[in-house]
Amino acid sequence: MRQRDPFGSAVTSLREALEQGLAPGQHLPVADIAASLKLSTSPVREALSRLCGEGLVEDRRGLGYFTRPAPVEDIIGLLDLEAAHVRLAATCSAAAPPLSDGSDAAVETWIVALLDHCESQPLVESLMRVRRRLAPLRRLNGPISPSGGPELDYLDAYYARWRTAAGGLAARVRRLNADGSEYIRNIV
Repeated sequence: MRQRDPFGSAVTSLREALEQGLAPGQHLPVADIAASLKLSTSPVREALSRLCGEGLVEDRRGLGYFTRPAPVEDIIGLLDLEAAHVRLAATCSAAAPPLSDGSDAAVETWIVALLDHCESQPLVESLMRVRRRLAPLRRLNGPISPSGGPELDYLDAYYARWRTAAGGLAARVRRLNADGSEYIRNIV
């Protein structure tokens, strides 16, 4: 049986995949996406074109569609937005567990606990969207070790480390597929 709205299905599926954190600069092969969605390539191309118009995907003529790269400014902006969300959630939270040390793992654990105790559902949803966008970059980079002595504000130190790493992350994303010759299979 044929789907009633293959374009809508493709847009929805691609949008969900982008929100779940496809890596920046990742190739989006039309044929693979169409096969995984059991659609023809036409609605997939139309959906990718729509997402290009929204700035979520870029069309590199002759090479295909790619997730948007992450310039340093975008990474730092997302980190600042996440920090503002976390600070606001800390003020709204009934119980914020103390940080044991300044490691990335400790801060991440504290943020997850903070989200569990936050009473503002819109704030939690907004913070989760920002964290999903940062997740592929964090996986690409891995944890960053705290430097120096004990920090008075672990959260400031955590975001300072990530801001410092933003330039390297943006450079690594650009090098993932710099010449466009590598074919990356992607099932959405």
